[in-house]
Amino acid sequence: MALLETFRAISSDRRAAISIATAFAMTMLIGAAALAIDVGSLYLDRRKLQGIADAAAMAAAGRPGEEQAAAQRIIAANCDCGIRIAALTTGTYTPDATIAAEQRFAAGGASANAVRIVLTRDRPLYFGRFLTGRSESIIQATATGARRGYAAFSLGSRVAAVNGGLPNALLSGLTGSQINLSVMDYNALASTDIDLLAFSDALRTEIDAEVLTFGQTLDSQVTMPQVVSALARASEGQAASALEHIADRALPRGLFPSRAIDLGPRSSSIRVDPANPVKVDALSLLRAMLLLSSANRQVDLAVASSLPGGSGIDIALLIGEPPAHSPLIAVTDTNQVVVRTAQVRLKIDAKVQTPLASVHIPVLAELGSASARIADIDCGPNSSAAVSLAVVTSPAMLAIGTVDAADFQNMQRPLDPRSARVVKLPLASVDAEAELVLSDLNEKQVAFSRPDIDDGQVKTVSSSGLVAGAAKSLSDRIDLRVNVLGIGLNLNALRTAVGESVALAAPVLDTVIADITGLLGVHVGQADARVNALRCGKAKLV
Repeated sequence: MALLETFRAISSDRRAAISIATAFAMTMLIGAAALAIDVGSLYLDRRKLQGIADAAAMAAAGRPGEEQAAAQRIIAANCDCGIRIAALTTGTYTPDATIAAEQRFAAGGASANAVRIVLTRDRPLYFGRFLTGRSESIIQATATGARRGYAAFSLGSRVAAVNGGLPNALLSGLTGSQINLSVMDYNALASTDIDLLAFSDALRTEIDAEVLTFGQTLDSQVTMPQVVSALARASEGQAASALEHIADRALPRGLFPSRAIDLGPRSSSIRVDPANPVKVDALSLLRAMLLLSSANRQVDLAVASSLPGGSGIDIALLIGEPPAHSPLIAVTDTNQVVVRTAQVRLKIDAKVQTPLASVHIPVLAELGSASARIADIDCGPNSSAAVSLAVVTSPAMLAIGTVDAADFQNMQRPLDPRSARVVKLPLASVDAEAELVLSDLNEKQVAFSRPDIDDGQVKTVSSSGLVAGAAKSLSDRIDLRVNVLGIGLNLNALRTAVGESVALAAPVLDTVIADITGLLGVHVGQADARVNALRCGKAKLV
């Protein structure tokens, strides 16, 4: 009872109530002050540290090989407040929307293009020290910067040898007019580089469309004379004169240059940037435009040759429509853009005079599209592979045989050659058939250093199944069937004569096939690749 009365007395006693309430209130006030001042200050300092981390990450990403020093410079320039780099990791950033954002950065990698940086800083606590017992806390900020470089690349840019009148015959067939250029003209075209942006600017002037971007200009329908005149404006010297000669004689066929040229991130440009050109040799660019305007049109050529008996060679050439969204020259920063060469069909009729008979050799050739894409861009200062291309050589079929004209012109169906009558005599005839297929669809990596790119170096990728000397290989594999009416003929002698005639003609046919496909920028079992420009873009936060 005494204890109960004591509690009742205390509970009913109101003396010093204000002091007790004040003590509780002061605790709440100090807590509120800690929350308002320390948390607010913590938030502001954290935001400031995040801004410095963002700037440091972009600076580090933009200076490959000097990441630590670049980040330290940014920190020193912004704050002398004890900021430390807790971690600086180089890696690879993949801008793929299908990958979760936090997983797009991967540490390491052969060609690092991103930097993740973690900054820490000690900051004092004011009122919070009374609640936590600590005089300071550690704040942290993380940022990731990535750089995106772009490259321009193309296929089929080998400089073809100028042999005899074949280049002029081919140019005349593609332009629909008579073209007569000298060897010096061809050498000038092959050795002159044209900036794609300067060409786009000149074409914009040709079509009087100054309000268009370069990408919109290339996506306009223009005529072949306008295109070649723009090429002449963008070049100089003898190359310009040769292009003006072609422009004056080219038929006004319509074309869309964007089917052959994809400017990618430069499409929105409206002015030429001399410091960052995208160079393509004039002959390759002219050829790309001619192939585009001549797609699905048969070109017939007659070429004098050094075959025995002074016989000539008749050539039918068919260039297929380029695959959709597959330019011949591309500027891009992604490995999703694929460039392809044109599909080409050749029908070559050669006649060889022998002591025994006249021999007819019909050669068919079909080349698919070689392709290339960017496999990697490494902006490191000492990289031996600044740009790596993944190249697939064109599958090819070569045959001795014949096909109907309609089947030859139908690019949607593969060629199916039949046995051809190569010798016809009053009492005998000889049918021949041979076929050689080259196919290697595996990607091959081709690396270009910065000096390679600056020098405009072309690198050739050969199929592992390439057979050197295509026509000679066909002559070795030829299947002869002799049909005899009557008696008195030595069949072995006839077979030998035909075989020797084909073998004799093989080197000449090899040269013709190599020259034509070389001038077109496509080759039997090979692909020629060039990186036309490299620009390592500015870093950005990701």
